[in-house]
Amino acid sequence: MSTVDHGTDAGRAPYAEHTTGARPVLPWWAWIIAGVAIFLADVSGVLFMPAETGVAIWWPAAGLSVAFVLLQPRSRIAAAIVLVLVVTTVANAIAGRPLAVSLAFGVANTAEVAVIVALLGSATRRFELSTVRAGIRFAVAVVAGALAVGLLAAATVALLEGGEFWSTVGFAAASHGAAVCLIAPLAALPPPVPVAAGRVEMAVQVLLLAVVLAVVFHPSSSLPLAFAPFPLVAWAALRFPIRFVIAETALATLVMIALTLDGGGPFRREGLDMTVGAAMFETLLISFAGFAVVLSAAQYELRALTRQVRAANLLLTGSVVDARIGLVVAERDAQATRVTWANRAGRRLLADELDGERWAGPLRVAAMSALRTGEQVTVGAHGERTITVAANPIDGVADRIAVQLLDVTAMLRARQAQLEAAVERDAARAIRAELERQRDDFLVTTSHELRTPITSIVGYAELLQDGGTLSSTEQAWVRVIARNGQRLAELVEDLLTLGRGVSGAPLQIRQEAVRCAELFEEVAANLRVVTEQRRLRVRLEPGGHAVFASRGDAGRMLSNLLVNACKFTPEGGEIRLSARADGDLVLVLVEDTGPGMSADERAQAFERFYRAPGAERDNVAGTGLGLAIVAELAARNGGSVALRPAAPHGLVVELRLPAAHATRSAA
Repeated sequence: MSTVDHGTDAGRAPYAEHTTGARPVLPWWAWIIAGVAIFLADVSGVLFMPAETGVAIWWPAAGLSVAFVLLQPRSRIAAAIVLVLVVTTVANAIAGRPLAVSLAFGVANTAEVAVIVALLGSATRRFELSTVRAGIRFAVAVVAGALAVGLLAAATVALLEGGEFWSTVGFAAASHGAAVCLIAPLAALPPPVPVAAGRVEMAVQVLLLAVVLAVVFHPSSSLPLAFAPFPLVAWAALRFPIRFVIAETALATLVMIALTLDGGGPFRREGLDMTVGAAMFETLLISFAGFAVVLSAAQYELRALTRQVRAANLLLTGSVVDARIGLVVAERDAQATRVTWANRAGRRLLADELDGERWAGPLRVAAMSALRTGEQVTVGAHGERTITVAANPIDGVADRIAVQLLDVTAMLRARQAQLEAAVERDAARAIRAELERQRDDFLVTTSHELRTPITSIVGYAELLQDGGTLSSTEQAWVRVIARNGQRLAELVEDLLTLGRGVSGAPLQIRQEAVRCAELFEEVAANLRVVTEQRRLRVRLEPGGHAVFASRGDAGRMLSNLLVNACKFTPEGGEIRLSARADGDLVLVLVEDTGPGMSADERAQAFERFYRAPGAERDNVAGTGLGLAIVAELAARNGGSVALRPAAPHGLVVELRLPAAHATRSAA
């Protein structure tokens, strides 16, 4: 027989009467449908009203009203109760009752709904028949609501129609209670959980229930058979989904009512007083409905709890059995220690120490030591592995202990590898620092050693130029010597500047106010031969600004920047030197119309000896020290330098130096 999975949402806890599901918000058209259904049920209820009692045997409008209000969120409950009041009042009036009586019955019906919803309601959560407690609470709420409607209806009948008070209380309470018990649970169904019963079993149970109802409510049946359907309902509650049980019970009730009104069943037999029969039939209906609701809610709770226990057991068993930590339960006595249970990891770690269930070896010794001291013990087991052992007694069982084994071999190896890598990094860092120191020392020493011979070369070349005894060809040779000697002298000065920056030795410089106009003119004049040869336009816009810096440093900074701009600006291009105020600083801008630099190239541009790939590719002359020199000179004069792209192409160098007027005012 195949099983039927009526939903898989069993993980929702049945421990509380209100689950995590929030109250739904019904659309506007659902209100219209509900109003019409309640109205029709109210009017048709008159058809169930025996003339002897003045009260219907079953009042389905009560069940529909409670179900409708239970489905509302808290903010709409009041409006839903008002709808019930209006609809039931109008329905009673249309059914032929006087207006005052109709209004009184409408108030009675509304009071019943209000009492039940108040006892079952929650601020944010929907009531669900998911536990025994919820089923009992539902039954208590139905009884309270039935008593409320019974008392109000009886008072109406006694005062306005001259009827019996106490008999009306019983009839009205029973008819309303039975209807609410059978219909309202449809609005309080919990999430489905799987059941073991199959469709064949359900079909057999339904068929048997139909046969029993046909037999019980046959005109020739006797009173003792009235409760024959109860075992079949119990069968359904214990085996089938709760929504199936509630629906089947409601349908069976309708069948019983129809057959009874048709003259069948034990409550319409000859000789039985009509009033007594109606009271007994109503008692049967409310007992039938309450029995189905409470029993199915109890079985739902049992199923959900069983699933939770099973899931928790699987989780616990899986996490313990498959854990990487070895878990062992051992039993010890005066002669030996025996392992009574161990997970897979524990068995694997103890494989070399177990003789059957008998445990002996270094891990056992470590476990006993950990048990005595309460501290973890780490031991080297069987030559290759390192295992940390912890142990504690099991409460209530004096001779048993729980042992935890953790193989930390991989962890220790990884830690050892980290330490070795850290040592290697430190060693590499020290070697690199030493190489850099040696390189810087070499630069400084070599620069000092080269300065004297270069100065001599440049000096004697100048003497030869001024002697007037050389031919024109010899004069050209001397000019080449002087020019290249001067280039060597500048390179040596650059190396010395970098060397001083690396060593951190303080350097005394003489700072003074240097007018940007003089500085720009001097630098542009020195490079006029280059700019004219390449037909470069140099625009000077110094304004009236002056910087406070070493005159020599300022000249070298601007000269290096202008040389770079000349190298990378194509023939016929333009270079712009400008200055503007930037707070207490002067911002000197050198802009060109060359190819510019990428973001990665700008990020590395101030590194020593760095040359952009484009400069290498185009074989542009240079050492890669120009921008590094500018950065060093700017820093020692209290300034900074930065690069940014120009629009639409090119490069802008931003050189910031202290303003002369700001320095004087600060002084």
